[in-house]
Amino acid sequence: MYFTKQERARQKLKSFARKNFICKIIIAPVRGIFELGCLIGRLLGGNIKKIGVSFISVLLFPVFSSFSFGIEAPTEMTDWTIDFEVLDDSVFIADNSEVSTDEILQEVDENVDREEISLEVTVNESGDIAKEDLYYAEDIINGYLDSLGEENEGVYQERDYTRTYDDYEFEPDDWRLILINKSHFIPDDYVVPLGTIYGIHQCDERIIPDLVAMLQSAKVDGVNLSIRSPYRTSALQVLLYNNKISKFMDAGMNYLEAYKLAGQAVTIPGASEHEAGLSLDIVSDTYTSLTEGFGDTEAGKWLASNAHYYGFILRYPAEKEYITTIEYEPWHFRYVGVEAATVMYNENLTLEEFWEKYLEQ
Repeated sequence: MYFTKQERARQKLKSFARKNFICKIIIAPVRGIFELGCLIGRLLGGNIKKIGVSFISVLLFPVFSSFSFGIEAPTEMTDWTIDFEVLDDSVFIADNSEVSTDEILQEVDENVDREEISLEVTVNESGDIAKEDLYYAEDIINGYLDSLGEENEGVYQERDYTRTYDDYEFEPDDWRLILINKSHFIPDDYVVPLGTIYGIHQCDERIIPDLVAMLQSAKVDGVNLSIRSPYRTSALQVLLYNNKISKFMDAGMNYLEAYKLAGQAVTIPGASEHEAGLSLDIVSDTYTSLTEGFGDTEAGKWLASNAHYYGFILRYPAEKEYITTIEYEPWHFRYVGVEAATVMYNENLTLEEFWEKYLEQ
């Protein structure tokens, strides 16, 4: 009769165990380990490919998946504070790493006195940040006028309520219309021509004249706007994303759940319009929180109705989350130019819908 190697090994173990009581005691745990090894071998032997594919799928799933689990956020999410520490230069998503102040401010105007900059950064429910330096419209406007010199004539612009730009020819290579989202990352060679808004706040210098004009017009209408978070370095975006994941995990979620939910509030690093210098978080002097309630304020309503006259759009509107994949953010405005902003406002289009209709033909 033919015996396999495993069967012959079993026979030898049984034979050794029959010699005496001490041998039986020695063989008992050995046989248990042997049988366990045989069982694992049989499982792996017939399913090694399936197990390998499943393991790789689990590793790649968080990175490439884009659908939502429909997870509800914890009911109690209050603001919290991060203390910065100087660590190494590496920043990894979901590594719960912290970034040094120098990294965050590496591209800030060298003329700014860094000793006066607060090191406290608050992460709120939206996942965005608010530095202690929250700049008001009056300061931004006066600073801009001073930069123009003595011969400036102000920045206020009358709104043109008649133009529709229906006959305007939009070009896909227009820098103002660059599509940035979770499916369209910022190109590696993209260079942001930074200009200073005021203090440490920066953005694409080409949008500053229209931004200041919008702030001035709002002021004329009795609305005092404020700028909280314009341009961000990639390191800062990673910091926000990591800490949002950590916040959800601290609330009891596993990593995969926290990763998916964080992506609905904080844009994945490399896919944030803040990193391109084209988006700003705008609030008012009386309502400074980045929460949905801002949309119901006088300032929020003014922006929603007038921002397009100056080239800005409400980037993540309500009831369009299924398109933008980002929750409603009434404070987040993106510059696209007056022509495109007017068309998008009149036709109630997101930037994604605008691209599909006017630029992907």
